[in-house]
Amino acid sequence: MQELDVGKNIYYNESGPSLDMGRLAKNLLSNLWAILLVGAIFAGAAFAIAKATYVETYRASMKLGFMETHYVIVKDYSNSKDSTPQYKQETKFSSNAQIAYYQDLIKGDEMLNNIQQALANDEVGNEYTTSFIENSLSVEDTGIGGFFIISVTSTDKGYCERALKVVLEKFPEYVQSYDNTISIKVIKNPTAPAVCNSDDATTKAIYGFVLGAAIVAFIIFIITITTNTVLTLDNLRRDVNVTVLGSVPLLEKRSGLFNQKKKSPQGSLLITDTSKVSFAFVESFKAIRTKIENVKAEKGYKAFVITSTYEDEGKTTVAVNIACSLAQKGKSVLLIDSDLRKPAVLHAVGVKSDTRYGLIPIIKGTSTYVDSIKFIKSLGIFVLPTGGISLKSTEVLDTDKVKAVIEQARKEFDYIIIDSPPAHVVSDSLVIAPLADGIIYNIRRDYAKVNEINRTLEEIRSADIEIIGAVFTMSAGEENSRYYRRKGYMRYGGYYGRYGRRKKKSSGGGYGYGYGYGGNGYGYGYGYGGNGYGYGYGGNGYGYGYGGNGYGYGYGGNGYGYGYGGTPHSSENDKGKKIDNE
Repeated sequence: MQELDVGKNIYYNESGPSLDMGRLAKNLLSNLWAILLVGAIFAGAAFAIAKATYVETYRASMKLGFMETHYVIVKDYSNSKDSTPQYKQETKFSSNAQIAYYQDLIKGDEMLNNIQQALANDEVGNEYTTSFIENSLSVEDTGIGGFFIISVTSTDKGYCERALKVVLEKFPEYVQSYDNTISIKVIKNPTAPAVCNSDDATTKAIYGFVLGAAIVAFIIFIITITTNTVLTLDNLRRDVNVTVLGSVPLLEKRSGLFNQKKKSPQGSLLITDTSKVSFAFVESFKAIRTKIENVKAEKGYKAFVITSTYEDEGKTTVAVNIACSLAQKGKSVLLIDSDLRKPAVLHAVGVKSDTRYGLIPIIKGTSTYVDSIKFIKSLGIFVLPTGGISLKSTEVLDTDKVKAVIEQARKEFDYIIIDSPPAHVVSDSLVIAPLADGIIYNIRRDYAKVNEINRTLEEIRSADIEIIGAVFTMSAGEENSRYYRRKGYMRYGGYYGRYGRRKKKSSGGGYGYGYGYGGNGYGYGYGYGGNGYGYGYGGNGYGYGYGGNGYGYGYGGNGYGYGYGGTPHSSENDKGKKIDNE
């Protein structure tokens, strides 16, 4: 067994936050719905606000020409007897550089007071402040020398029209009072006030969508680089203070729009259902089984609690498949569902629940240990369900009757696998674990934080409960491939793939195994070479083999066998019957 370094700082990753672009892309895609939803909400809000706050703004304008008149001396008689000089009048357009001068004039206090007084005395009689009038007036350069546009802008349409009329009447006179060399001509008469703005609701909605989507994406980015979860087996070995028992790959069935996942109607994925699981999935549990067998051989342990940090980390799937894998070696296995809050074992094995039998009825005294245990023929395992749901699960499990059930099971079964609630969420696991020999801890890829995992493991150890090891669940495909290459399994996987494609009989060099389920017995066999061999004992035997020729047979009742590759054979008493669950 691997020695645990208890002096290791298990709560922090010394490497610090890092950015995994693949993980970031996955998180962004998996949360694309949130990005689009928040973006749409922001877009809708921006659109509604733009519409609700929109006020039409009017603008009336006129084009004026500013001309300057100067006198120049035509003839100088200063040196003659006739000392009267002769002048010539010259008129030219003002320079565009004068625009600041005219802006100051039109917004001067005297001009503003004149406009204010004129508007107060007209037929409408509204009074406007000088600051309001000042903000509404502007002088703009047209780009043509001496031509300027005088405009009035306001949300009051009538004001624009009247104010511009007053400016036309008062401004030329006012300018000449400062400089009589300047004359003003109307180039373009005042225009009627027209709307000069729009709500820009569509544009603002686009900006709102981008802003909302960017906020969510930024939050996902921050969470990605700051959340320290277990991503790989290397991460698990480095950051979590626990022995690794194995890695179970993520299996997905995709169909329909956006390749959405389809849930299996049969509950958990089972290693016995080779049509739904991969070779790597099956082999992962064989590797875990081997380590569990080694633990039993070294320490005599036979009862194991399966738990995790949180729910949805695959603990029930792991518990069921560990039980099935051990049963494939001919071991008698009892699978106990101790998750009284959310029982899932019966659903996982495809059996309807019955509240008359199980742990709760045993504790209540309405059922017995013998009556409550179900034998699942198709899996070769025994199951003790919860027999209902209890919100007081901690109190229910902490009874002498539960202890008696475990003690009785130890006498009758080779292995006891206990599916328990998440250890970080409720304390049920700490109640049931002392009745077992140790805990097998599930760690799902990129799920629970490393410090939460380690904190939960420390709580378990502080209760003097041994942690046998961890199972890395829903791991990436490349992680699983690396794991099995190290273990030597990928060679067999490649061989099976080649063998399945051959039509001609092959001899030698193959690997085959078979197993059988019976009424009360289970047989497992394997063979190397041209022929695969399997056998089974019990009421019904079932076996299959891989290799040049597959061969299987059963003792008693009906036997069934088949093979892959070459020419398959079956026993003479093969009836081909399907074995159902009890």
